Amino acid sequence: MKIRTELPGVVVANHVDVGQAVKQGQTIAVVETMKLEQAILAEAEGRLTSIAPVGALLEPGGLVADISPTRQRPEVPADLLCVALSSAPGGRFRELDLSDSGLEPTTRPLGTQDSGVIIGEISHQLRGKVLKRVWICGASDKQLGAVAEPECRRIIAAFDYAEKYDLPVEWVAVSSGARVSLQSGTENMDWCALVVRRIIEFTQSGGEVIIVVAGMNVGAQAYWNASATMLMHCAGMLVMIDGTAMVLTGAQALARSGGTPAQSDQEIGGYQEVMGPNGQAHHVVPDLVSAYELIALHHALGVTGDTSDPTDRDICESPLDEDRNLGAILRAAYNPTRKQPYPVRSLMAALRDSDAPVLERWPDMAGAEGVVAWDTVIGATPTTLLGVESRPTANADGDGPEVWAGCTLYPAAAKKVARAITHASKKRPVVVLANLAGFDGSSWSLRNLQLEWGAEIARAVINFQGRIVVVITGRFHGGAYVVFNKTLNDNLRMIALEGTKVSVIGGSAAAEVVLKKDVTRLATRLAGSSAPTPHHHQLAQQKTAERFDEIHSVARAFEMGSVDAVVPPEQLRSSVIDQIRSPLISDQALQHADSRESLAPTQQQHLH
Repeated sequence: MKIRTELPGVVVANHVDVGQAVKQGQTIAVVETMKLEQAILAEAEGRLTSIAPVGALLEPGGLVADISPTRQRPEVPADLLCVALSSAPGGRFRELDLSDSGLEPTTRPLGTQDSGVIIGEISHQLRGKVLKRVWICGASDKQLGAVAEPECRRIIAAFDYAEKYDLPVEWVAVSSGARVSLQSGTENMDWCALVVRRIIEFTQSGGEVIIVVAGMNVGAQAYWNASATMLMHCAGMLVMIDGTAMVLTGAQALARSGGTPAQSDQEIGGYQEVMGPNGQAHHVVPDLVSAYELIALHHALGVTGDTSDPTDRDICESPLDEDRNLGAILRAAYNPTRKQPYPVRSLMAALRDSDAPVLERWPDMAGAEGVVAWDTVIGATPTTLLGVESRPTANADGDGPEVWAGCTLYPAAAKKVARAITHASKKRPVVVLANLAGFDGSSWSLRNLQLEWGAEIARAVINFQGRIVVVITGRFHGGAYVVFNKTLNDNLRMIALEGTKVSVIGGSAAAEVVLKKDVTRLATRLAGSSAPTPHHHQLAQQKTAERFDEIHSVARAFEMGSVDAVVPPEQLRSSVIDQIRSPLISDQALQHADSRESLAPTQQQHLH
């Protein structure tokens, strides 16, 4: 557990040494800010694994100490079920167990099963709709949820049941992995592999799995979690309760086997240390109650409801920052170059329904700060909303450039985009707010799979089932334009705001790199009879860039059929809602353009 300071300061005292046990609320250090001393308290009982030395200068959010929380035995399934049932109105549960024909209801007292998992059907009332799910729960009181043939048979049957009745799977995961016993051996691993196969078959066919890591998840269970939620085709989400971990081998066993030592299981596979920054876990919550509040929000954002927010609301009047509204950056008269940076969350908040909740996905994914992914509601329609940050963002991770440039996709950000689009397929439309100059082309980005994750965006768009609306809010160039292209998916619609820039490359870059001969000729003409000076070259470069941008305008993109509509910013919300609600084109209605012809006629026909 990371303990951070909210304000900048200097560490003036340490009250605990590394390795010592601490109690919740105990003072572990003192930080001085502007001659005021602040006691830093332990937020949980555990063991101190690191602490900032006396004299260390800390920035806001700086790490003061790290505590490995004391591992407590997870609650038994009956207690976990009580929390789940009370998380939303109308909670009901019926336990299921194996019979000759699959899973059947059973009336035995909960917790008296002879296996390390409990299977059942759980349901709640959400926004006037009964939402049923298949519920799987590891039994911490049965060898800490260790799994062998009895458990694996039931888990496989649970996925069969979910597929038969088109239900999502909700899995409260507590498991010490494959059972280690004198009576069974490799056959346990065979059964674990069969579960992996069934999970992947289920998720590849569109099945949704929600994992709650409610205790230690070791070995097989960690791999099941990955198979259910971490692969690029998976939907659902993975929620970790603070203090839990997903590991292949526990810290003690790893040390005894000669592996790289670790002070705790959280250091190997905890959320803050590993699973949040690498994007494999979606969310962290303090307890199971909070986990189910998050799950209820996730399910509620999949149910169509009503809104009091007018469809034609002018978002230009919405606040951008303390001194400006959104019109200051969306209207061409105020932002003609489309290069003014702004917080993309302000635009996202203005576009969504004002009475709709927001669930941000992968909020702690390191290196992906340049993309914001929300599940929310637009025009009463549950929608995945993606925004690209136009402001430079500090790189807190230390790996890669010191600052993430605005309007640029780096590898992790591209991965987040691809995963968000895939998660929404068949479930909700996607709206992308594209102020994108392109992908970062540095050697660091290419070493970190930039090409692969960029291609994954294109694959996600191609395979997406539903409506995708790409909104050009500023500049849109290069490879980013290609991976969101209308030709990839006939149900993709592209809207551009008036005055935006859409081209293969920006005018400035074109003049500096590609059109050097044109710049030289213009500089010579500007100089007249004398030799061109650096001033003439600079002026020629500027004029060439302006001419390029003028020729390759958004109006030309519309004439070519690359853009479906050019709209004033005052009509952005209504235009997006119209596209979200418009009928999808079926496969039978598609007509593909000949490769030698302009794409415009075919794309315009699709739009009509």
